Amino acid sequence: MKSIDLKQLAAQYGLKISTLAHRMINNSDLAKEAAQEVWIQIIKSIDTFRGESEIGTWIYIIAKRTILQYARHERIYSDTDIDGHFDLEPIDYTGSDEEKKEWVKQKCDSCLTAFCHCLNNESRLIFLLHFIAALDYSEISDIMELQEDNVRQIIFRSKEKIKHFMNRNCVLYNPDGECRCRIRKHVLDVDLDKVYRKFENLVNFYEEFDKNLPRKNYSEKVLSELSQNGIMLH
Repeated sequence: MKSIDLKQLAAQYGLKISTLAHRMINNSDLAKEAAQEVWIQIIKSIDTFRGESEIGTWIYIIAKRTILQYARHERIYSDTDIDGHFDLEPIDYTGSDEEKKEWVKQKCDSCLTAFCHCLNNESRLIFLLHFIAALDYSEISDIMELQEDNVRQIIFRSKEKIKHFMNRNCVLYNPDGECRCRIRKHVLDVDLDKVYRKFENLVNFYEEFDKNLPRKNYSEKVLSELSQNGIMLH
């Protein structure tokens, strides 16, 4: 079988795996650790890949197993949880005007991850594999070991549930909603609502956020450490 170039795999899949971990796990340090562990497991297992499936499917199976393990204690948010969060006092901003928009985007990005947590871990991962990793139903069926019809149903229900949360609670997604966001004033101050108003499609909304707040490719650190230790990467 043709040798596999790990650097090429990292370039192709690294950012997607980082984003999956980020959306699956609320704690950013734990998400980073999970993304790096995916690549450690890929590197450890690469010699066992026999080409019986697509390399991407094989990578996402490892990502599924690893990230779900790290996400096992993630909390599932209900309407009551979200309402309770928005009952807290508004957050003040004390930084410079130049940095305010980035601060607002980082805070909003955390909310997008929280909205994904209205789903249980398996449903959330299926939703993210489809809308962030851009995998089709058949690929997700193989990765999750579920019937394709089940995958379709989970994706549809998950999308509707997240849209329900965001319609009620996100001024970026629904400017006419009941949003009581703790940084609503700051969101409007920097006109971020105007930037995202055009993205009615949930997928485009998340894509635009990830484009404006690019993830770190955590595979790079793992591969760099291996290279420094004299280990060949292909």
